[in-house]
Amino acid sequence: MEDLMTYVDDDGSVRLLPGYKFDPTDEVLVEFYLKRRVFAQPLPFHIIPDFDVFQIEPWSLPGGDGKIFNERKCFFYNTTGRDLESIDIRVAGSGQWRVMEKDKDVPISQNNQVIGRRNTLNFWEVQGVYARRTKWVMHEFHLALIANPTKMTNWAIYRIFKNKVKDAKKVNNARGCKEESSNANTAEVIDFNAESGLSS
Repeated sequence: MEDLMTYVDDDGSVRLLPGYKFDPTDEVLVEFYLKRRVFAQPLPFHIIPDFDVFQIEPWSLPGGDGKIFNERKCFFYNTTGRDLESIDIRVAGSGQWRVMEKDKDVPISQNNQVIGRRNTLNFWEVQGVYARRTKWVMHEFHLALIANPTKMTNWAIYRIFKNKVKDAKKVNNARGCKEESSNANTAEVIDFNAESGLSS
């Protein structure tokens, strides 16, 4: 089935055929992709690449041509070996990802068993003493302990997208740094319906 929906582009990238899009739910990302990746099981589709999402700004991430990721980009990444100074603030390119919501349960729909956890982060551009909150949002998925009882893992799936919200006024940070807000933390979480993550 995978061969009927994907093809290899001239640059070696796996692409979806025109008319298909990749819009997985939280459950699908954790159960069908992350869990299988951690336990070295075959993936249903090989269209989520490995990439260090913390090395560049979100608008510079690969896959932005709309052929496969549309407006939402998904990546596998293993943070082993990367020194994260703070779990709540992660430096990325010229800015930083800041945690807005931590450890939200990702349950399996059939039995409501928690299979994963989701952190929600917002990207801030940093210029000197100023930080401006952008519309870019990241969902970071990890396996829950019950789904991964034999070992700890630093593998995660990252879903990154740009929210469509209006800019707001500048606010003062508790650290004394001026921040420019865009109200991205009030955005609704987008849910998708396709069980495999693929729809036409």
